[in-house]
Amino acid sequence: MVEKIIDDAPSKITLQNRIVSLYNWWKLQETSESSTAHILDLRPFEEHKKRFLSSPAYREPSSSSPRVDLVVVPISISVVEKRSFELPARHVQFSILVSKSDLGRANCFLCGSNRKRPNPWKVVHVLLDTEELWSQAHCMGIFNREDVQKLHGQQHKRHRIDQEVSITDTTRTSITSRIRQFPLARLWQPDPMVENVLFTLLTKTHSIDQQTLSNESPRQVWDFAAGAGRDTAFLAEELLAAGKAYQIVAIDHRYNEKETKIVNDFWDRRGIRNQTASIKLNLSNWNAIENTMASVLTTKQCAAIFCVRFWKPDLVKAIAQSGSIYSGLLFGISHFCKPSVGAPWNFDHPNEKTVLERHQLSDLFQEQWDILHDEIALDSDHGRTMIHFVARRR
Repeated sequence: MVEKIIDDAPSKITLQNRIVSLYNWWKLQETSESSTAHILDLRPFEEHKKRFLSSPAYREPSSSSPRVDLVVVPISISVVEKRSFELPARHVQFSILVSKSDLGRANCFLCGSNRKRPNPWKVVHVLLDTEELWSQAHCMGIFNREDVQKLHGQQHKRHRIDQEVSITDTTRTSITSRIRQFPLARLWQPDPMVENVLFTLLTKTHSIDQQTLSNESPRQVWDFAAGAGRDTAFLAEELLAAGKAYQIVAIDHRYNEKETKIVNDFWDRRGIRNQTASIKLNLSNWNAIENTMASVLTTKQCAAIFCVRFWKPDLVKAIAQSGSIYSGLLFGISHFCKPSVGAPWNFDHPNEKTVLERHQLSDLFQEQWDILHDEIALDSDHGRTMIHFVARRR
């Protein structure tokens, strides 16, 4: 019988009630609507290197059981709080693998018992690091002892408009050794506009015959208000895996020495330090940005500018009307927006003053830009309406 998971009230959440055996956990994954199971491995990194869970390498052709892909990301309990931005969003379900001795510590952090106002992550299952678990994993064919970097090299499923990327045979040989490990496993998700629209447009507009990974001056993509740099990391990894040479530049006014180290260390762990850069810059004034980044703009090295959940009306208006932006440059924004003209905004956050009107962006950009994507969608946690907007300068 599959073990029943207790759905505790927020004040009574405890990981102890969510412990399952690996056998029963696997049965739950096979009956789940999702074909991908996400696991946060909280064991010390050295323990993860010795042995870890991975997707089944082989399945009998006659098997009627659905395939379950495992996405396992190791973040030791000792550093998980510092690296919390690498965890799933708070509304996304996932499982953890943890030693019994660290269960209490994981409970304090993940379930919010060490904070006055708990805002827990959705840890639905707990797998304990025991010899019984590894014995079961071996029998089930989801046990691996190879070097952890090979685990990182597993390519997980990605949902996007067009996943097919053409790489010529002559090019494939020269770049395979550099891109085979990408994209790495991730628990967090990029913004849908970045993942499903901007990424596809960048791959389609990039000529691999003219730009290769050995190019000394790849074109740039600017991520305004990049924060922790997750969308920057996503684009850098996915474009590298697709054989497209871009440098993704994260720009944020908060990038002091401490914050810069955090994002650089993140990109180092992801193996994309050479494809990324971070710049501290005030984003409230387009003229200042133009002056600082003039060499890139005048040489037409910037392929795209985008911002996620960042809205400065004067900045965006100046970009729409800028004379220094040349034909072909892409601009994308993903932000809160009213679903239709005259619609109310029935949410406390964000403030209605910072929410876009339905056609505000298209009105700004229609004169000098071709609007490629203008979609209203619901965000996944609170059901607020957002706009995914991308335009190309004529």
